[in-house]
Amino acid sequence: MKSKVLIPVDTARNSITAEEHAIKLSWRMPLAVTLLNVVNTKRLEQHGISPDDQNRIKDSMRKRAEKVLQAAAEPFQKAGVEYETRIEEGQPAAVICREAEEGGYEMVILPQSGFSELEEILGGSVVHNVLWKCKTPILLVKHSQQQLEDQRKKLAQSELLPR
Repeated sequence: MKSKVLIPVDTARNSITAEEHAIKLSWRMPLAVTLLNVVNTKRLEQHGISPDDQNRIKDSMRKRAEKVLQAAAEPFQKAGVEYETRIEEGQPAAVICREAEEGGYEMVILPQSGFSELEEILGGSVVHNVLWKCKTPILLVKHSQQQLEDQRKKLAQSELLPR
């Protein structure tokens, strides 16, 4: 029987190490992976944007999420690991925790997230909030210094970053 694993994927592509770790884990045990991107609609609602403009922005965000998930799925496809992709809307940490619990996942694999003191004061990063609020077991994958540098280079060249 395959273990259900949830991997949240963001547009900054911080999840690269989580994806790599999941593929390595699949060599030891059969996995059914769900790659989840959460379109953060809470920010739109908080800024008083008109419903028509919200819909246009959401459409744009969903298209970006589809591209991100497509890129995230490639390594799983190449490795022959069973996966599915999903896009949900809402506050990312809350959606991730709800999906993990309601979807019956055995584990959530998250990348390490470096967050600034300001983010910590304002409520922390998505990873921080998921670690504290999610009842499903979490596997936190730490970045090596080389991975961080490589990731920064990839991000600098990425078409997925806003310009």
